[in-house]
Amino acid sequence: MKRILKMALYASLLMPLAACKDDDEEPPDNQPPPVPTLGTLIDRMGRPAINAALIGTFEADANTTNAAKDSYNVSLQASWSGYSANIASSLSILDGLDAQCGNQLLAGPTDAAGRYNTLAGVLAEDQLYVNTASTTCGQYLAVEANAVNVVPNNDCGGRAPNYDVIDTSFSVLAAGVLTGVTDGINADGDGNIHSHTAFPFLAAPR
Repeated sequence: MKRILKMALYASLLMPLAACKDDDEEPPDNQPPPVPTLGTLIDRMGRPAINAALIGTFEADANTTNAAKDSYNVSLQASWSGYSANIASSLSILDGLDAQCGNQLLAGPTDAAGRYNTLAGVLAEDQLYVNTASTTCGQYLAVEANAVNVVPNNDCGGRAPNYDVIDTSFSVLAAGVLTGVTDGINADGDGNIHSHTAFPFLAAPR
């Protein structure tokens, strides 16, 4: 009988211990989970259309083009400058879109090797720059244009939802200006006007 009572006493003492857990084992319900370990980079978002328009775009072989674009997407900042030569090659072709070579932004004054290297170096640094001291925001690539003293301005730059970034890119690459060359597309498929101020900055779907 004493043995049974001892076993019952031990069981009653162990049950609370078994039911308790260390508070450090799991985060409280109101705490975020730990930051996940990042895997291989797949893509990044800097200036739009740089990869599509300038990396391997005019290669004769589609596999070569796709390999170059994939390589650029996964590259880290330390290796971005290595794509300058590829970008410069594409810039030399796009400069002639308006049938006038040499008027591209930052193009060298003569038809010589390295004519497009300056702009290629700027574009290879694939970051979207914003002038946080400015309260005037209306032009994509404004900060870059001001930095190279081609179009002095005090615009905040960056990329707002309603900026026609492709038109600006074509204008810069073909004619050396921020506006004037168009791809013929002036709105999204539904003609929506997106917001510059209300999150998530997109028009309601139709």
